[in-house]
Order: sequence, then structure tokens, then C-alpha cells
Amino acid sequence: MGFGGSALAMMQTLKNNAKQLAKRKRYFDKNKASYSTYGKFVDHKKMSPEQFATFQKQLKENNANNRRRLLLVFSAVMLLILAVIIYFLYFFEIASAKPIKFQLN
Repeated sequence: MGFGGSALAMMQTLKNNAKQLAKRKRYFDKNKASYSTYGKFVDHKKMSPEQFATFQKQLKENNANNRRRLLLVFSAVMLLILAVIIYFLYFFEIASAKPIKFQLN
């Protein structure tokens, strides 16, 4: 019983996939240092302790500014979403609500 054409191509694809599966390395089995493109990091520019302190200070300021900017954008987006939700809830409730009759006992 001979298969030809598409069935033969399917069987060949399955064989190739099985071969590749055996060669595959798991994520945790990989040695990340050996897969680096540029090799190990070599520091050619030496910093004095004063330069390093100013660098650290500048880095902390940049991180604080980035964090502040992210918080501002996140807060603005959340306030906008909250305003839209309140708008739709309030105005659709008023439009569909029946007048309230107050009774005194």
C-alpha cells in the first residue's frame, strides 16, 4: 500500500519534527553564558569612587523620574476610565429610572 504526494510529505515532516525534538535543549538546561553574542563584559573605562557615586546618584534620579512618570500616566488613565464608567452609570441610570415618589408616614 503505497502513499504518495501529500501523505508522503506529511510522514517526512513528522520524521523531521521527531529528529529536531531530540536535539532540543530545555530552557533551564541551557548555559546562558555560552550563548552570549558579545562574550563577557569587560569594563574598559575605570571610574573613580567620586565618579561612581555621581553615576549612582544620577541613576537613582533617573529611576525616580521614570517611576514618577509611570505613576502619573497610570493614574491619569485610571481616572479617565473611572470617569467614563461613572458617566455611563450615572446618565444611563437617570435616563432609564422612573421618578421617585416620596411618602410621608
